[in-house]
Amino acid sequence: MKKNLFNFSFSLLGLAFIAMSAVSFISCKEEISSDAYAIKDKPTLIDKIDEKAGQLSYIRLLFNQVKLGNKSNASSIAAVLSARGHYTVFAPDNNAVLIQAVQFAKENEENGLPTVETTLLTDPATLTEDQKIEVINAMTDEQKSLIVLNCIIDNGSNSAYETADFPDQGTTFPISNLNNRALKCTLDADGVYVIGELANGSSVIDYNYECSNGMLHVVDKVILPSTKSISQLIGMADNMKIFSKLLEVTGIYENLLVNREDAIKYEEEHSDYAGSTVYETTTKNNYTYQAYREAGFTCFAETDDVFQNDWGIQIDKDEDGNISNWDTEEVFETIKRKCTEVYGSEAADDYTDPKNAVYQFIAYHLLNGKMPIDKLVRHFDEYGYHLGNDMKNPNAYGYTVNVWDYYTTMSSPAALIKVTQLPTEEFYLNRVSQHDNKVIGGTYEELSFIHNDPGVNGLNIQVFPSNSEGDEDNLNTFDNNSANGFYFPIDHVLLNTDDTRTILASERIRIDMVTMLPEMLSNDLRGTGIYYFPKGYFSNISNETTGTKIYYLQNGYASMSGAWKDYKGDEILVSGRYDFVLKLPPVPKTGTYEIRMGASLNNMRGMVQVFFGESPTNTQPTGLPVDQRETINEIPGKPWKHDEKDLNNDEVLILEADRNLRNVGYMKAPQYMVINHTGTDVTETCRNATPESPALRRVITTQTLDQNKQYYLRFKLAIENASTQLMLDYFEFVPASVYNNSTPEDIW
Repeated sequence: MKKNLFNFSFSLLGLAFIAMSAVSFISCKEEISSDAYAIKDKPTLIDKIDEKAGQLSYIRLLFNQVKLGNKSNASSIAAVLSARGHYTVFAPDNNAVLIQAVQFAKENEENGLPTVETTLLTDPATLTEDQKIEVINAMTDEQKSLIVLNCIIDNGSNSAYETADFPDQGTTFPISNLNNRALKCTLDADGVYVIGELANGSSVIDYNYECSNGMLHVVDKVILPSTKSISQLIGMADNMKIFSKLLEVTGIYENLLVNREDAIKYEEEHSDYAGSTVYETTTKNNYTYQAYREAGFTCFAETDDVFQNDWGIQIDKDEDGNISNWDTEEVFETIKRKCTEVYGSEAADDYTDPKNAVYQFIAYHLLNGKMPIDKLVRHFDEYGYHLGNDMKNPNAYGYTVNVWDYYTTMSSPAALIKVTQLPTEEFYLNRVSQHDNKVIGGTYEELSFIHNDPGVNGLNIQVFPSNSEGDEDNLNTFDNNSANGFYFPIDHVLLNTDDTRTILASERIRIDMVTMLPEMLSNDLRGTGIYYFPKGYFSNISNETTGTKIYYLQNGYASMSGAWKDYKGDEILVSGRYDFVLKLPPVPKTGTYEIRMGASLNNMRGMVQVFFGESPTNTQPTGLPVDQRETINEIPGKPWKHDEKDLNNDEVLILEADRNLRNVGYMKAPQYMVINHTGTDVTETCRNATPESPALRRVITTQTLDQNKQYYLRFKLAIENASTQLMLDYFEFVPASVYNNSTPEDIW
């Protein structure tokens, strides 16, 4: 995987954008208080850098000059790295900083910006020390910020990363850097860790200097992830000419360009709260105030070879690498015909119309939400998986069963796409499987999957983490980590056919609440801390009253961490006198569905009235209020039974007890979910959780849902006590063929 370290063909306006981009993503405090400085039992990061002045004096100079944020009183990075904390620093050595400074100076000269004398740029090796410092100081503030903020990860309350914690297969560090960019890491054939793309990334040449406030590593190149947009990176890939051209033809290319106007406006409105916390009384935790909000995208894209293999499309290229036979029967005419066969002929002559078949084809490849490959799904509490001894950093190995999630695509009308990771760590789109789902002795191992012929009808399409072509001796790689998202190559043409929708609608659709909020994904918030969100933060949550307080709660970060019963180990928690509307994901195909809400019940919860409707301003009550405070004994008729203790693991009795529980509107939590803890029992399921604090699913409503319509749920506090919680963990959209079948729905 080859990364362009930086593209310097930008104007003064572009440099101004990078300045805002570089400092606006900061999640730690902009000003260091006098009592925050690290205890000197070990050297601080700045102390250690000063000890290595012969190797790191230039990055030290930049640490003095770059500030953490836009405020006039913001602390310098040097002050930040002298304070308490847990920072991982990939400090570029002096040669790396000088080479990058010279490169910046050359580009500044080409763009008519003030810079050093041209003679200083001819041969950096011949410069005196004073001249080298002159070249480094001549960088713009924006360029200095890029170098500095991209080399630091604020681990928050987590331990800083030593090499034993590094990802080694081209996946990303769990926490993004101070520029809100996910950093890839690979262990090369020589046993050297490379940050960025393997072909020309930054090699870690000196490492594991443990300091009182973090970990210092030295790299041989400045870490500069691409500042290109996701559409621009796709356009730069030699093996994606067709997909890039389709982005242009539909106008979607422009929609995927970096646009930070809304993000800048949000940051300006909330700048006074940056780095602050909000205390939530029911959980007794301080939640980080979410003072920045970026937009991002994830794209699944066919290479030119896939179009040729699946659709017989053969392109010719001119001397500039552009397609020379686009408007021919062999290329665009074939693409239009193939798309029309699936999506119809409406708005046939306007490819920028969302109803157009070509537009629908491309839009189905796109998700709102910026995710590296390893964050498309979340491992935490699936059956048989051991998350390790640190809930903040779940093990990235030892996977046992399929893990999946569903996402809403950017199609209009919206459509659903399923992403699955196998225990072998392979990723697939729209994979519907049969599992070992026996009531007694089941393991949920995948036994088979529908359509063993990959790619048929848009099913079982493999997703690759990086984009490359050629063999091992002549490998050409392309960067897929853009400033506003990631793209991933796929091995077959991705279509949302009627067969695709029918098969997706044949299974229970379980969607994590976090997945329904693109802002959680674009801002790298999932699994990285606990957060408070001001009114209007989420695009899929509307009509919030001023009394609505929304938080993100992650096991391992909260004071009550322990044996939680949360899907994926996290939840959206709402408190106060709340009233708000949640936009629901689409169903894959028109039909009757049962909508369920999962929750772990306890006495800190409250009672909520749920409404349903086709408009956020016109919803109807779904029935009696949902009480999330109940113990097992408070459910009418006391139908809840423990599979082993009460029913002796008798399958007939278990299924009968499940029916009795369902008759009063409840279901046990899935057998698939294990109680969240760091112990060794990886089969202690939420299904049989403690009766006093049970994990249940509540049937909210049964509705006929149209695949082309949008639906909403409204949640309103149903009791006077506003010092209670509403837990939003996951939802299930279950077709009648599953919940009302002659074969009982499986317990998983």
